Amino acid sequence: MQPYDASCYTVTPESTPDPFMVRANGYFHLTFTAGNRIEIWSSKHLVDFQKEPRKRTVWTPPPASEHSVDLWAPELHALRGRWYIYYAAANPAHGNRSHRMYVLGGPPACEDPTQGQWEFLGRIHGMPDQWAIDGTVFELDKELYFVYSGWPLGDTSGSDLTQQLFIMRLEDPTIAESRPIMISTPELPWEFTNDCDGFHGINEGPQYLESRDGSWKGIVFSCAGSWTHEYKLAVLHYNGGDPLDASSWPKAQEPLLQAAEQENGPWGPGHGSFLSLGKEIVCVFHGTDNQTDGWDNRKARCQRVIFTEAGPYMAGFCGGVQPLMPPKQSIMARIRRRLSRRKVKLAPPRPNTMRTLLESH
Repeated sequence: MQPYDASCYTVTPESTPDPFMVRANGYFHLTFTAGNRIEIWSSKHLVDFQKEPRKRTVWTPPPASEHSVDLWAPELHALRGRWYIYYAAANPAHGNRSHRMYVLGGPPACEDPTQGQWEFLGRIHGMPDQWAIDGTVFELDKELYFVYSGWPLGDTSGSDLTQQLFIMRLEDPTIAESRPIMISTPELPWEFTNDCDGFHGINEGPQYLESRDGSWKGIVFSCAGSWTHEYKLAVLHYNGGDPLDASSWPKAQEPLLQAAEQENGPWGPGHGSFLSLGKEIVCVFHGTDNQTDGWDNRKARCQRVIFTEAGPYMAGFCGGVQPLMPPKQSIMARIRRRLSRRKVKLAPPRPNTMRTLLESH
């Protein structure tokens, strides 16, 4: 069996945490956590992306407003004919516990998002007053859905030890049509980080992923502590049911991508987004150079994603050439697949390096 090329390519030589990348109008557009503003970096090429990118700050919040500090994980989306940016921000008077999701509206989707005007649209209307970060939007069966990481609904303790994933259907890009439904909560040992503050069970950074033939759909999310080398990517599979039913999103029992303990990094791979490059899909995520970097030095990296009968596959670990060993399925999963008569074809990538792939797009 042809080996899976797990080469990991560093896109940005400087820290760009929580990278989100989209390709439009002949450019690759990158957003990331800059802290006190929202920037878009654009380049025609992924290789040597940071040599001569166009950099534009599209939003700086008014000082001392309820959304003026700790702007996290902005995402750039073209929806219903317009560019939008979704991001989390906090009130400087209340700190982290005041994080909520906000939306910016930009130019028409047919235009360059770095050239037009952007306006503040506020929070998503109809979203509960809940601690929320890392919101993302995707279309499923012609409906818009918003998925985010939040503290448990109804929990007034202010504890930050548990982060869950929630989904809402949207009426339009800024209005919720349904109440949020929790679809994932930390439950497996590798979703937790233990430190002096206790056991942190974290599910965050959700991203929609679909195979190119549409036979597999799901959400890739990040788990464990983002400040540790144990940060990793994991998977929820959409099984075709009601998207607002938690049973429609079963969780894979093993991580999709994590650091290899005996290797040289990158460490703490997480908060990924996905790009289609020709016939291939790559995951753009952040990872650190050193095991002890914590929240520092989180550079954008990319690595191939392929699909096997069990779903998305990235060899489990960052970097290196790994034999293609698809994860085992449970007996019930195999039975359900036989009953559905849906086959997922294995399509390993051509035997070239990640740099060669990126240079061709």
